[in-house]
Amino acid sequence: MRFDSLPSTNDLAREMAAEGADEGVSVVARAQTAGRGRQGREWSSPPGAGLYFSVILRPEMKPADATVITFAAAVAVAETLALDFNLAVDIKWPNDVMAGGRKISGILVETAVEGEQLLYAVLGIGVNLNQQDFPGELKETATSLLIESGRRVEPDEFLSRLNDRLEHWYRVAISDAREVMERWQKLSSYARDCLVRVRVTGGELDAVTRGLTASGALVIELADGERREIASGEVTLRAREI
Repeated sequence: MRFDSLPSTNDLAREMAAEGADEGVSVVARAQTAGRGRQGREWSSPPGAGLYFSVILRPEMKPADATVITFAAAVAVAETLALDFNLAVDIKWPNDVMAGGRKISGILVETAVEGEQLLYAVLGIGVNLNQQDFPGELKETATSLLIESGRRVEPDEFLSRLNDRLEHWYRVAISDAREVMERWQKLSSYARDCLVRVRVTGGELDAVTRGLTASGALVIELADGERREIASGEVTLRAREI
């Protein structure tokens, strides 16, 4: 389903999923007036400047295992940017796709759970394509395909390239989560032996990354040698900035 403007593609897709829409039904908007990313952050969504896309998924997996969908989507976006558009990209845990040290794509997965059953997941993907500038604080943290490569790409063209990879990595996520995590780590300079600052509940930790677990938790090693698995949090800085 395509719209000229929506408050949020994820919000509409969630409503449709709750009403019984089939897996694979997607929502695409030319603009969003209330787009958002993880932790409720605003996602700048001006008309025609990016891909604003959500899809309904109904995987047969436990709710706790659904995090793999986020990592599969990050891999699909990163591969599309790198292989189809020749852009040097990186992935910052857990799901920010980066170019030139700034965020070019964000991914938001929202689920509905009943007991131990995953009813559905809504996968939202935003990719900055044709922005030449960003408002406010985003000037320092965001970038676009146009800024990084000088190439203007229509959202529909990008989506057509992305869809096959998204389908592939979603199927892999259902059958073998470890393969997704292995590919994610190959695409990410943050995954191993990188000094980072990680924001967790209660504060921040400076540590060296030691890869991902099969469920996508970030393994870190503290200065005293203690290792921890961080299932929920965010990498905020890396070595050159700490």
